[in-house]
Amino acid sequence: MPTFEHTVDVAAPVNRVFTFGIDPENWRRTTPSLTEIEVIEETDDGLRMDATYRLLGKSMDGELEMTIVEPNEHVVTTFDSPGMTGELHYHYEETDDGTRVIQRADYEFGDSLLERVIEPVAKRFNKRQFKNSLETSRELIEAEQPIEA
Repeated sequence: MPTFEHTVDVAAPVNRVFTFGIDPENWRRTTPSLTEIEVIEETDDGLRMDATYRLLGKSMDGELEMTIVEPNEHVVTTFDSPGMTGELHYHYEETDDGTRVIQRADYEFGDSLLERVIEPVAKRFNKRQFKNSLETSRELIEAEQPIEA
C-alpha cells in the first residue's frame, strides 16, 4: 500500500487555510488531474461527492467523502474508484507565522493485471500530484490573503 506524507507552511491564519482546504472548488484549482467534482450530499460533518480524475491519461470515476474530524485541525477524505481506494488526512496546526498543513495519503490499487503493471508509475505520479496540490494551495492562499491595514 503506497503511503506518503507532505508538509507545507502557509503564511495565513489556520481558519483561512482550513476553509480553503475543505472547499471542493479549490481542489479543482489545485489538482489538475481532478477534472470533475460534484457534491451529491452534505452531511453534518462533511460532504459526499462524485469525482472524475485522470491518472496516466485514463479517466477514472469515483466517490469521495470528506469528513471534518475536528474543525481547523483535522479532515479526512476517503476515495473509492474501480482502480484505487484510500484516504487522505489533512492536519492543520497554528504556527508563529501562520499554519502548518500535514498531508498523509494511504491508498491501494486494484488487483487487475493492468493496475498492478501501472502501480509503480501511478504511485510516483500520485505522490507528485498530491505534493504539488499542497504547494499550489499555499501559493493561492498567500496570494489571495487580504492585506492588513
